[in-house]
Amino acid sequence: MPWLSKTEAPALKKFKAAAEAGKKGNYRLAVKILRELISETDAPPEAWLLLGRSFHSLKDYSRALAAFNDYLKQRPHSGEAYFFAGRTYLSVGMPYKAVPLLRKALTCKPGQSSGFQAADFKSKTKALLGIAYLKSRHSRAAVDILQEAVEEAPSDRRIYRAYLNSLMVRGIRLCGINEYDAGLEMLRFVLDNRDEAGMGESPLLRLQMGRAARETGRLQEALEHYTAALKITGEDRRIRWSRASIFMALGKSREAVNEIAKIRSGGAELPELPWNSELVDLFMIRSFLDAGEWRQAAGLCREWLKTRGDKPIIHALFAEALRNLGNFEIAHNHLQRALEKEPEEKDFWYADIMVCWEGKDYKSLKKALRAASALGGDVDLIRRFSILCRARTSKDSFANITLLQNAIRSMGPEPELMYALGEAYLKAGLLEEAMSWFKKTASLNKNHESSWLGQISAMEALLAEGDPLAEKLKVLYKAYLEIWPSNLAIRRDRAMFLIKTLEYTEASSELEKLLVWEPSNPSLRRVLAYAYRKVGRYREAAVFLKSLLKESPRDTGLLMEYTGCLERIGAPHYAIELLEKARELFKAAAGKREAADISIALGILNFRQKNIEKAFDKLREAADIDPKDPRPYEWMAAIARQNGENDSHYTEEAKKRKKTKN
Repeated sequence: MPWLSKTEAPALKKFKAAAEAGKKGNYRLAVKILRELISETDAPPEAWLLLGRSFHSLKDYSRALAAFNDYLKQRPHSGEAYFFAGRTYLSVGMPYKAVPLLRKALTCKPGQSSGFQAADFKSKTKALLGIAYLKSRHSRAAVDILQEAVEEAPSDRRIYRAYLNSLMVRGIRLCGINEYDAGLEMLRFVLDNRDEAGMGESPLLRLQMGRAARETGRLQEALEHYTAALKITGEDRRIRWSRASIFMALGKSREAVNEIAKIRSGGAELPELPWNSELVDLFMIRSFLDAGEWRQAAGLCREWLKTRGDKPIIHALFAEALRNLGNFEIAHNHLQRALEKEPEEKDFWYADIMVCWEGKDYKSLKKALRAASALGGDVDLIRRFSILCRARTSKDSFANITLLQNAIRSMGPEPELMYALGEAYLKAGLLEEAMSWFKKTASLNKNHESSWLGQISAMEALLAEGDPLAEKLKVLYKAYLEIWPSNLAIRRDRAMFLIKTLEYTEASSELEKLLVWEPSNPSLRRVLAYAYRKVGRYREAAVFLKSLLKESPRDTGLLMEYTGCLERIGAPHYAIELLEKARELFKAAAGKREAADISIALGILNFRQKNIEKAFDKLREAADIDPKDPRPYEWMAAIARQNGENDSHYTEEAKKRKKTKN
């Protein structure tokens, strides 16, 4: 943008004032000064970097990322900008977005104004990258990069702590893929060096070391770790079962029975059994399932099947853990293994019915339903899933409605049946009925996401047909996003809905949240700037519009919006200066329509600044550029009337031009 290029001395003075405010921790003042600087002057690029850092300190992460994005467009090789942007993404829980930025930071050097020494910048960036790798589940890469960071900054305790954390996670991951010896070695290193890093005792570390030691045959070491974990956590039924299992494996049945007695005294209902190693391990697996620790339960089942051979109940328990982890196909396979040995075990068929339904495997579901029915299984369960299967696989919406209505009458309110009825009504175009049943489903199960989305779809369709449901839809969007805040499509829909209903303050808030995911999206920024303008936040709008204008300098619409904001924030002279420069640019490039638009804007601005003669000059200039455009004469007529002068000549000319144009 050649007409937004020079940095003037007053701008540098403001920049220094903002930097000083930031150093003193007055980030709100820094933001205020920087917005003035960026919107009203030819600000230095570093103003955007400082603005991003100030927003980050205020925990306004979405606008921090937008500012870093704007700075990087001007300084694409700025190491500190990639560093700070990566740090912000880590703060909002998006490490997968932080990783490429921090990797890029390592290939660049920090600027002189960043406050970083080159060596210090490198170690800190590597440390942050290691944390980002760790949080995005790349433990091997985390260990490697953090080891480099420790070597470069051996006295930095925080980096060493991060390194030990990465080793712990990596060790746990190795154990998870059956590399227990390597995993246990890493975990031992963490345990031996935790005091040096300022880390206390960790029950997670001890439990994982206990498991790894057991799997490598080091039973006494495993017992020591489980004992230490129990001491840290207090009474924990799962650790008691793990200790009982170790005691049984060591041949210490009396100590194992004592552990079971302690579990029973803690409130667990346990039968009096002739306890042995297998029984203890079976109850241990069930204790993890009862606690919802699906991965741990799955790991124990996997180890059992590997070391003790096939046992149908273990396949079934494994399937339950896998179902809750969303691994429906593998869960179904394990249930088939169990059923090969015990084909008449109804509970295994019931489990398979659940797995097939949730995994949308309707062919296998029908088979499981037939088998359970042949065995005289639970009539209500078989009927319910048979109806659900028919409704899901049939394309006859009206037949499905009748089927599901009858089912609910006879079987009572059941969320899946009610949701299926809502779906059938929606497919049949009966929107009010669909919305009603989706709402009833959500009232029974607040976390039934599909029923919330069904309500939104039905209500949006009703609103499009003219039903006065705007307020209800607004409430519904908000309630949904409180439970599932990361659904970007719904958040975007809500933002645009609020724009349509003229609720710009709330719309601004939603659009700002979307900036975290799309900080460089020009359409999002322009809509947000529009919302800001509608609620009088002209300076904030100007900051976004200026960045957009740098990318699209020939967009006269953006130019008009930006200079309009400048006028509103008390910078009309800067607006006029920009418009004059832009007008010359368009005239030189034969942009007839654009030059006329700019001349009209200059005429209006000069009029508002009481420069009447200059206003008429600019409007006449616009009239000369486009002989068919009535707007210049319409404005001249309006100015004449306001000044108490005869406007008839201008009005007549405007009418003539309108006729010619039509």
